[in-house]
Amino acid sequence: MGVPSVRAEAGRRRPEVPPGGVLPRRRIAAVAAALAALLAGSAAAAPPDPLLAPRLDARAAVRERPGMWIGASVARGERAVVVGSPRRLVAEIAALADRAGRTVTRVWGGYGGAVVLVPRTEEQAAVLAAPAKVDGLAAVATGGRVIVQPAAFARLSATGRMVVVTHELTHVATAGPPTVPMWLMEGFADYVGYLDSGLPVRTIAAELAADVAADGTTDGTTDGTADGAAGTAALNALPGPADFAARPAQAYEEAWLACRYIAARFGERRLVALYRATLREGIGPALREVLGLTADGLTREWRSYAHERLARP
Repeated sequence: MGVPSVRAEAGRRRPEVPPGGVLPRRRIAAVAAALAALLAGSAAAAPPDPLLAPRLDARAAVRERPGMWIGASVARGERAVVVGSPRRLVAEIAALADRAGRTVTRVWGGYGGAVVLVPRTEEQAAVLAAPAKVDGLAAVATGGRVIVQPAAFARLSATGRMVVVTHELTHVATAGPPTVPMWLMEGFADYVGYLDSGLPVRTIAAELAADVAADGTTDGTTDGTADGAAGTAALNALPGPADFAARPAQAYEEAWLACRYIAARFGERRLVALYRATLREGIGPALREVLGLTADGLTREWRSYAHERLARP
């Protein structure tokens, strides 16, 4: 299929807001009903809808906070239902989600599609994403939905938007029990996100490359700090939650390089197998079963690989 069309728009102009900023309940209810009708799908005699689950979830999202979607548009693509404003951005994200979904399916396999919500403000994005945080992010996947932070997303290049949408759809596709360490969860999403970007390693991992150069280590060794301590030497250990909080850019880049290394040495299928095994049984058994490595062994090999790649011009 080509670029998804915007099926309809619930009001082409933003409505007048009465004094006090409260919209009439009848107006809110009418908008919610209109958007729900747009998301109702085809007649019962039609073939099964591959986006039935996302469509129903999108309807639920609209009904949860109907006042947030006054003037919203709906676009339905191959693999996503997108609701939000402005209309042009909604259509663009639906087209990006189609391309991203093909990449996710190629790497991970089929998944049930996604709902993408595009609110007007960062404050609305924070409400929709809670308890997840949107600070400093262009989008976040939570509860099977992708929430776009509009101001941050608008600042991205075309390539950046493609990477972000692919990253978040990867999270939707791979969602499961909380047995996956953060380096694998975020590293795999970035691995898929950057797969078709054509960007060189030192561009993707610019902050990490600068830290490695400042550390002055070129052989994969550390500066003697303790493994696992956030904010210490670059490539000190596979990044955990504290690293993603204290030094997010470098932590994402370290995680991406770990997954890139696994795919380069063992093949992409083994990387996917590692993730699936980790969902079932945790990272330790999965590493031994799929890669024949311990966590310490993987860390040593990842350090060496990352230093080598980051040292290249």
